[in-house]
Amino acid sequence: MGRPTLHPEMRNALVGVAMLLTAGCGAYQFPGESPAPAAGTVSGRVLTVPCAPVETADSQCAGRPVPNLELDYSNGANITEKAVTDANGSYSIALKPGSYAVKLKTYMRVISGPLKIEVAAGSRTVANYVLDSGIRVPVAVLPNS
Repeated sequence: MGRPTLHPEMRNALVGVAMLLTAGCGAYQFPGESPAPAAGTVSGRVLTVPCAPVETADSQCAGRPVPNLELDYSNGANITEKAVTDANGSYSIALKPGSYAVKLKTYMRVISGPLKIEVAAGSRTVANYVLDSGIRVPVAVLPNS
């Protein structure tokens, strides 16, 4: 007896299943298809000022880190990616190449930092933000004299 052979239909079915599994896992690139562009990285730090209601001219506070702040990156195609700051106010996110609008989810006003970012394939962009915490000294109201 010779070696058993598969029927052509069974062999074709197995080859088809193998191709689907390989393509589904992303390991196969179809001829003529270009690979997906590499993501770019956006990272930075978010600080808030002033640090206290009353700061003297010689204050050494350059800002306090803002922990657990959500930064939303929207590319206009109804796709929003988000990053969240850590305890030091630092964040990092990998984004597909493109233009993004940046929205910081907070009541604080953005004093500095980009609200629009261009991400190129494989790029590393640093986007630091400074926010106004709203801390102010209460002003005494004087009666009319």
